[in-house]
Amino acid sequence: MATKKSNSKKTVEEPILEKIAGKLGRITGEIIVAKDHFVDMAGGAIETVKEKIQVITKKAETAPGKVVKAAKKVEKTAEKKVAAAKKAIKKAVKSTVKKAAKKAAPAKKAVKKAIKKVAPAKKAVKATVKKAVKKAAPAKKAIKKAVKKVSGKK
Repeated sequence: MATKKSNSKKTVEEPILEKIAGKLGRITGEIIVAKDHFVDMAGGAIETVKEKIQVITKKAETAPGKVVKAAKKVEKTAEKKVAAAKKAIKKAVKSTVKKAAKKAAPAKKAVKKAIKKVAPAKKAVKATVKKAVKKAAPAKKAIKKAVKKVSGKK
């Protein structure tokens, strides 16, 4: 007998395990590509952060240096101004002292002349006082004797 041959198309289906393996391979490949991309991005970000930190630290290092230099300049100018002010004060003091000394010189001379004139008069007064004391001494003794007689003391 003749068998009928059916012309049915057989579709060759892949077994389920092979399908799963194929999908896993594709997903693994995508994950690896994404991981590589992520690592590159992260590395770039880290490098960028490092560069920014270096830039900031360089600015921080140079800024105090500039501040110190500016402070030194200000200090020097202040010292110069103070020195100039001191010199001006010294000049003013010297000139006023000289002027005062010049004005005082005639007065000093006048005082010396007056002292010279007063000295002989002072000597004369002392001599007169000594004479008066000598004259008063006997009178004083006489008064003491009289007081003793009156009070009854010997």
